[in-house]
Amino acid sequence: MRKNLLASLGLVIGVTGVIASAQSPLADLLLRHGVQVKDGSFDLAFDAYAEPTVPVTPGSFATPLAVLTSYGGGDQIAAAYAFGILAGRSGRAASPQELAAAGQVLVSMIGSEDRRARIAGARVAGRIFASPMDQSGVAPKIPPGMLDGLFALFNHDDQVDVLVAMDALGLLREISAVASLTERYHYYRQSNKRSLAGGALEALARIGDASTTAIVTQLAGDRWTDGRDATALAAAYARERMLRDGSIAVIRQALNDKSRRDQARGYLIELGSPVP
Repeated sequence: MRKNLLASLGLVIGVTGVIASAQSPLADLLLRHGVQVKDGSFDLAFDAYAEPTVPVTPGSFATPLAVLTSYGGGDQIAAAYAFGILAGRSGRAASPQELAAAGQVLVSMIGSEDRRARIAGARVAGRIFASPMDQSGVAPKIPPGMLDGLFALFNHDDQVDVLVAMDALGLLREISAVASLTERYHYYRQSNKRSLAGGALEALARIGDASTTAIVTQLAGDRWTDGRDATALAAAYARERMLRDGSIAVIRQALNDKSRRDQARGYLIELGSPVP
């Protein structure tokens, strides 16, 4: 799930709070690591795959962990995104203890009554606990209750909840989700719910189960994949991920499209391709 797919459903994420401002300790911390947060928009920096240019040390996580565990609302949401930016994909910059501490809070956020907290919790959980697709390292240990929380979110009526749940389940490469995601993909296509179908397809491609190959193969020449929206790009990602058919060229071209640039960057990172 890219922010572009969320945007296609009309989502507007706002992060407000005493600490979630452009002059906050969280923003200062990120700036010291070479990441600038404009106007307190921690989620936008997260979307853009902002990476620290100054080495992240164990002490770097003290502030976001303190805010995560001691605050609520916008401050907690900002801290979750800040932790995600610093930890990086598969939590490579964080220790197992730091990931476990953050994971406990993220599980709580995923089950929150606050929609913004649910969205942030699922998105950050997916990134920092992502299973490495290139097999370059050991997958982080998923905290107790996280998968149950994501599957519960997957069954919500709210379309954004469903989309962020699929995003996280795909990043975690949760094989037990394949059957449900496959069923949803076909249902969403038949129901003309394009963004949700794209989210299900993206998640299936990330998991990479052999049963998905037939679905992705059928996309070749399928007019459903035409266009320049987020779902068409998700289809290109699925083809490159499962078939290595040269669709990576379409993803690289999307870097020139402002509305899909972050989505394309994310796909290139996942595929292990250089990002200009």
